[in-house]
Amino acid sequence: PEPTTIIFLIIKNINLKSYNEVFLWFSSFFNFFSFTVLFSSIFVHSKLGLNSIIDDYIHDLKIKNKILFLKNLLLITIYIFVMGGLIKTIYNG
Repeated sequence: PEPTTIIFLIIKNINLKSYNEVFLWFSSFFNFFSFTVLFSSIFVHSKLGLNSIIDDYIHDLKIKNKILFLKNLLLITIYIFVMGGLIKTIYNG
C-alpha cells in the first residue's frame, strides 16, 4: 500500500477533537516523521501544480513573477506556522 494509505489507517482511530489523543499520536517519532514527510510532499506537489497553472495561463512576465513570489511567500508562511506550531506543541508539552 501507499504511505498515505498507511498513515490514514493509523490516524483513523484517533479522536481529533481530543487534544490529548492528538498530542500522544504526534509524540511518537514515527507518526511525527510520517506526518512531516506527508505534509512536505503535499506542499511540494501544490507548489509544482500552481507553478504549472500560473505558467500556462499568465503570460505577462511582470504579473507572473509577482504572483509566483506571493504564492511562494504564502506557502512558506503556512509551512513555517504549521510545522513550528506542531514542533512547539510536541516538545513543550
